[in-house]
Amino acid sequence: MAEHEIKEKRGTFRKIAKISALSLLVLTISSIVFVLCYLAGIKEWQTFDPAVIARDMQRSTFLYDKNGEQFAALSGSERRYYVSLEDIPEYVRGAFLAVEDSRFYEHNGIDIVRILGALVEDIKSGSIKQGASTISQQLIKHSTLVFDQDISRKLTEIMMAFKLEDMYSKDEILELYLNQIYFGAGAYGVETAAQTYFSKSASELTLSEGALLCGIVKSPSKYAPHLHMDNALERRDLVLEQMLKNEIITQEEYDSAVSETITLHMNTDEDYPYGYYTDMVLKEATTQLGISYTELMTGGYRIYTNLDPTMQTQLEETAEDDSLFPENASDGLQAECAVVTLDAKTGQICAILGGREHTARLSLNRATSMRRQPGSAIKPVMVYAPAMEYAGYSTTSFLLDQPENFDGYSPRNSGNNYRGWVTLRDCVAYSINVPAVKLLNEISVARAKSYASSVGIPFDSKDKNLSLALGGFTTGVTPLELCASYLPFANGGYYEEPSSLSRIVNAQGEEVYKNTTEKYSVLSPETSFLMSSMLSSSVEYGTSKNLKLENVPLSAKTGTSIYDDANNNKDAWIVAYNPEYVVCCWMGFDKTDSLHYLPKGVTGGTYPAALTKSFFSKIYAEKSAPSFSAPAGVLAAKLDKEALTEQCEVKLAGEYTPSDNIVTEYFTRENMPQEEPEYTLLTPPRDFSVTLGSQGPILEFTSEEGVPYLLSRQDGGQGTPVEIARITGTGGKVQYNDYTAAPEEQYIYRVTPLPSESASATDAIPSAQYIYSPKKD
Repeated sequence: MAEHEIKEKRGTFRKIAKISALSLLVLTISSIVFVLCYLAGIKEWQTFDPAVIARDMQRSTFLYDKNGEQFAALSGSERRYYVSLEDIPEYVRGAFLAVEDSRFYEHNGIDIVRILGALVEDIKSGSIKQGASTISQQLIKHSTLVFDQDISRKLTEIMMAFKLEDMYSKDEILELYLNQIYFGAGAYGVETAAQTYFSKSASELTLSEGALLCGIVKSPSKYAPHLHMDNALERRDLVLEQMLKNEIITQEEYDSAVSETITLHMNTDEDYPYGYYTDMVLKEATTQLGISYTELMTGGYRIYTNLDPTMQTQLEETAEDDSLFPENASDGLQAECAVVTLDAKTGQICAILGGREHTARLSLNRATSMRRQPGSAIKPVMVYAPAMEYAGYSTTSFLLDQPENFDGYSPRNSGNNYRGWVTLRDCVAYSINVPAVKLLNEISVARAKSYASSVGIPFDSKDKNLSLALGGFTTGVTPLELCASYLPFANGGYYEEPSSLSRIVNAQGEEVYKNTTEKYSVLSPETSFLMSSMLSSSVEYGTSKNLKLENVPLSAKTGTSIYDDANNNKDAWIVAYNPEYVVCCWMGFDKTDSLHYLPKGVTGGTYPAALTKSFFSKIYAEKSAPSFSAPAGVLAAKLDKEALTEQCEVKLAGEYTPSDNIVTEYFTRENMPQEEPEYTLLTPPRDFSVTLGSQGPILEFTSEEGVPYLLSRQDGGQGTPVEIARITGTGGKVQYNDYTAAPEEQYIYRVTPLPSESASATDAIPSAQYIYSPKKD
């Protein structure tokens, strides 16, 4: 056998012997430890489950907006941003290995070389003085055991470390360790520390910064750089020396890291943006997951929301304008507000305000948790939509507006004003009370409640009366519920339960919640459009007219609930929308009493409308606003306005209807009117002539009996025709002497038959005219 082969075999033998000896030593130590644990009566390690370390580790929860961008990181008692090992640079990992456990990847939980001497000394002293803990032991100590300095604790720690190494890989243990340990300044884990001290992710740390963070762990109170920078730098240099000694870094890397200037960018405050929206998300998440608030805050969840950050910011800025709110009460208390914004197509909650100022976590959110009487803002939902959908009413259906008693219930109009016969459109636009109650009585409370319930409006068992038409609820509705009930008007007839959540992912990356709510049809597209058309009239000329914005078409309904006999008010509402967004605004006091109420001049059409207008103006400051388009089942028709308003008849405009007597209205194909108004066709005046008399021009023509004629004059055909007289025809020749004409001037005279005494020349049917230019001699 060759000599080199003999040497190789001897080397191999020595290695095997060395390994066998080491294994035997480990077995011996383990046996000794086991016996000591048994003799000491320690059984805690026997029931220890290493999985609890990962399970019970507090992890911060992250919130994301609708674009997938993180907007909040929230924590329980420990602020910890968990990070995977692969996202921690190798040199940062190396720093901890060099200082805390250089043989980490070689031992099986305890470092025999380091522990033998330390254990002997500790046994002699009867306490734990010598350090020799591996990273596995430190992980046990930081996560599971109380920091008692006695031998029994140390022995238990060792046995637990064996079990830990048996369950987890080395990389998994190192990852848990780097996320478990405390770095001072409220930061748990290396990612949190990087964010806290340098406002960057652990993946972005330099070698010098990573070594400095590693140095903190030994004693955060002594080595935290924001407290003792000199100590921190001294400790950093020691860490770098150990890294160089263990050949983790080169001399060149060491020199560069030691000379690097450390600049702190402290970020110790936990941000809590968009307070009311964040509160709502957390409450909804705990409900959907069936866990406590503490479990959510410490579970490392990633919560994806429907928040529109731009819109939320715009809403919060709008609410900061005190001019958009009523004056404070006599004792200085501010009137409060609640605002909800929903995506009209999906029902997702885009932005929300639960009050004028968010001062504490999980404070009262008036938008989601406060129920108040909605006043007339409920009419479209409770009365008009079901009347159109189920009872065949149209925008031009006529209702009699006069005082009426409904089995002892006598509703009143605002200001006790009554209009007689009015169209459904005007009932909506002017928010007239009595016709609304009459209509609810006709379609039945039960049927109306059935529809309102389908769009999320809640009812108390006592809510059985006609007063529901005017918002007379026992407990009322929340702004969120009222806002959502208008969704079918905005999106073609569909309702979907509103939500702030999209999905939730747990700390293990598993999707534990996904929003699966579905929209369903509650109104026909025709009724949806006709409702929006009528509610646009409220903005055009009705109670919501203060909301009107140029180039931003809106539909809206106001509501006001009365507080006392002096017509002071309790609640003021407005719900406004277009095909993109639905916005509900409420104003009032949390507790309405003799000191805290809205003056009678404050209604839904005043401050709530002003705030909502300001908000919509911000939304569409840099983009165009959409308008509603009629569905295929709805046709536009030009109606005779005089027949509609004076004769209460729905008639199409005819060939001879004057242009300013035409109004456009919408109908379903089934309800389209066919009849046109009858007009007496006027014939032009016959034998029209103008001659020059002694006192000026004389106009003469043959007239029809009873027909009014307008006589006008235009200077030389250049200026605007001027009315000079009106004559009622006698059935024969009529004359008119124009005494006002200037001598030696040239005029163009016209004689136009009119449909009535009050009509203007543009109302002529037909617009027949005769022209004559007299020549002066």
